[in-house]
Amino acid sequence: MIILSYLIVAMSLIAPFLAGRVLGKNFFGQDTPIFIGLTLQAVLGIVISIYVYGYEHRKKATVLLGYAIFFLSTGLCYLVGKTLWLILFWELSTVSAFLLYQGGKWNPNSIKSFIALVVAGGIGAFCFTYWIYSPDSEFGNFFLVTGLLVKAAFFGFHFWLPEAHSGSPAHASAAYSGILVNLPLILFHQWVGPWIGTTIFIKILIPMAGFGVLWAGLSSLFSRDAKKAIAYSTVENMNFLFLCILLSALWKDHELESLRVLSRSFSFLFILSLIHHSVSKTFQFLSIGYLTKISGFSNVDQSTGVGRISGIPTSLLSLGTVSFLAIPGTTGFLSEATFVKLVAGVLEIPGQSAILVLPLLILVSSGLVLGAAGHLRIFLGMILSRPRTNWPEHKPAKTILYSLSISGVLILLVSLGISAYAVYYSPTKEWLDEQWYRGLAIVNSIGLVMFLFVGVLGLRTKISKRKLWDCGGNYGGADVAIPAEGISDPLFPSLGRYFTNEQGNSRLDEAILHSIIKFLNTFKASVNESDEESISINLAFSSITVVLLLFVIIGLKLAEGDLWKLFLNTLTQ
Repeated sequence: MIILSYLIVAMSLIAPFLAGRVLGKNFFGQDTPIFIGLTLQAVLGIVISIYVYGYEHRKKATVLLGYAIFFLSTGLCYLVGKTLWLILFWELSTVSAFLLYQGGKWNPNSIKSFIALVVAGGIGAFCFTYWIYSPDSEFGNFFLVTGLLVKAAFFGFHFWLPEAHSGSPAHASAAYSGILVNLPLILFHQWVGPWIGTTIFIKILIPMAGFGVLWAGLSSLFSRDAKKAIAYSTVENMNFLFLCILLSALWKDHELESLRVLSRSFSFLFILSLIHHSVSKTFQFLSIGYLTKISGFSNVDQSTGVGRISGIPTSLLSLGTVSFLAIPGTTGFLSEATFVKLVAGVLEIPGQSAILVLPLLILVSSGLVLGAAGHLRIFLGMILSRPRTNWPEHKPAKTILYSLSISGVLILLVSLGISAYAVYYSPTKEWLDEQWYRGLAIVNSIGLVMFLFVGVLGLRTKISKRKLWDCGGNYGGADVAIPAEGISDPLFPSLGRYFTNEQGNSRLDEAILHSIIKFLNTFKASVNESDEESISINLAFSSITVVLLLFVIIGLKLAEGDLWKLFLNTLTQ
């Protein structure tokens, strides 16, 4: 049964490529971003499927079947365009998440996680339905943009993503953050990017995206929940990627040649950063999620040092963190270095348009640094520190090691491939600075060689004698614990308290969620012999969503005139 399940998963990963060929998609032309999205899904889908075998101990075939539905429906969403199939397949990918949770027992966090997905799915379905059937294309485009922003966890619409990650299995979190959120981003790039540059939307979304990067970086740094911290890092990356798309659209048809070139450069940065985010974030959720499962706690400080007894090499667990720290040799280094290059390019261009964007880019840079500090905080506390709890030594399943090794190697090899692409095409592409990318490739290659050297040397070196730390208090150990709170707490009184509470929860997100629950409570009907608030809220939301969708479809059809004319003819006969 397991073998059959893996065969079905493999078919679900291949089928979207075949469907794209049948539908006439130009994967090596205007539809290249779609091809990149499907390729990322195929590669990372294989990694996640291997990981499931070692992570889950029950109902593995059911979980794999859920992934087959998830991969197939998500892949087809790239291809179906403005049709009802988009809503069907997208909601099918959301509902299939129910099967991904079957490997473990349901608990309050997992229930909240699934409900968060359903809420985002309901809002998205409503928006896409209006867009598809709207007789007014301009007003319909508003709902298209709103639906994609919700699905991609854009700032202000992101409230569901941290909750979705807080109670989901590690492999499901990797699928959400490394695969699913790529879909609305790429569709935004393909469907919205060509026309949004001349609308009022872009003047609103660019400042929101810039502030969203800063806000999400701060929330990631001060969150005490490891999975939520990485989820906020995802929100940060989503806003950064949206900013790349929006700046590219803003200057696409500008009268200055230098700004048009910069537009193409930001479009390239979008693709580069999308690959970095997908690969590195998949690794982070798989590795950190596995450590939280071993410790039994998602809190960073309660899981201090769990990486030491996990049985997974520290050098392997560090790859995701060093990528987000932009260390040479990783995809993160290429993404951050290219962004710095483009910021410098904005400074060199005369005109008010570039000058007004510059302060926003400074905020974005600060947000990226804070987000990287959030990853470093988790690494120091959970992986590098001495365990505070006497956990037994753990031996991970081979498939866990295989999947982490493959995704870790991808972080290094993909950076090498991107460097080779940039160097090869830079002489013929005006938006690729040949001298810059040649130097970047050299630094990146040196960093990769250093990784290999340190890794091989570390595996062959045996510590014959450990020196003891003299930390006072009669401590005589060879290791020292680095609590995560030691990094974030000094900044909390001056900075963190404005964004998060003492429990590490985002003040903004709690306000949004409380407002939504209060709104839904007005529609909630009492259920006899049931005290579960989440059940009634979920039922209320589902019923409201279905009714609204029906009214939207009927109303739009009436507006088109067909049903209205039929109704009038019936009355007059």
